[in-house]
Amino acid sequence: MRCRGLPYGAVCLGDDGIEFVAMKDDKTISASEINRYLFCNYQWYYERKYGLTELRRRKKEHLEEMGITPDENSPIMRGLAFHARFGRWRWLKVAYKWLRTIALIAAFIFFLLFFGIVVI
Repeated sequence: MRCRGLPYGAVCLGDDGIEFVAMKDDKTISASEINRYLFCNYQWYYERKYGLTELRRRKKEHLEEMGITPDENSPIMRGLAFHARFGRWRWLKVAYKWLRTIALIAAFIFFLLFFGIVVI
């Protein structure tokens, strides 16, 4: 079993997979948190230690000190804009599909009732 110590406890890799041992705050670890640890253990550590709000505040201060402003044509800004648009249109597409399905079912039932195939 290989273990790696962290301020919050130890992360051990054994025969049964990854095991989190002796967490300081006894917080339950979710599957998404394990996934984040496996993706980038440094990101997981700093998010647990400082929290996402504090990290964003520090990043904003750092960018202001450096005199960097987010460029609207940067890949990250274009990606964020794409996902914002995609989220809005996705709900409209889902609603349209549901309404279309309900209309087709209603038309089919009307057809069956109109031609006397089904008697209620």
